[in-house]
Amino acid sequence: MKRTTLTTFLIVSLALAASACDSSPATPAAGDKASVAATTAGDTKQSTTVDACTLLKPGEVTPIIGKNDGGRPTSGVGDSVCGWENPDTYHSVTVSVGGPGTAASGQIKDEPGVSSEPGPDGIRFLSGGIARFAAGDRDCQVQVVTGAGGDDDRSTAAKLVGLLRDRI
Repeated sequence: MKRTTLTTFLIVSLALAASACDSSPATPAAGDKASVAATTAGDTKQSTTVDACTLLKPGEVTPIIGKNDGGRPTSGVGDSVCGWENPDTYHSVTVSVGGPGTAASGQIKDEPGVSSEPGPDGIRFLSGGIARFAAGDRDCQVQVVTGAGGDDDRSTAAKLVGLLRDRI
């Protein structure tokens, strides 16, 4: 009988300990101003996220790559990354928006081991048609990939940077 009581006690203790480790935020008590302030601060952070897929209009992407999928979230460097791709030619435009504070004082810093060339208005051109730029305090990138490549893609990317900076 004692063994059953001990086993039950251990199971209940483990269940209580596991529930104490729950990662979901606690609901603030009615008079708990610190919890309310913390919740509000967390909500503000979420509202600063930029959806990269809303930054370019179809009329701005289609002349560059032709018919495309309309832009879809994709993986890559940044808080929000969106890619538009022409399924027939594989030409594409990709926009990456870094989080707040990733370009302190509106400046981007060269990454160690990554070579880049200076472009207009603080843009840094990387290989592969990537234009890296600061938009406010965010480190951002736009990549244009077309059959033309080279200077044509750089010129197009620089034009898109102008549009994107105004919208981020």
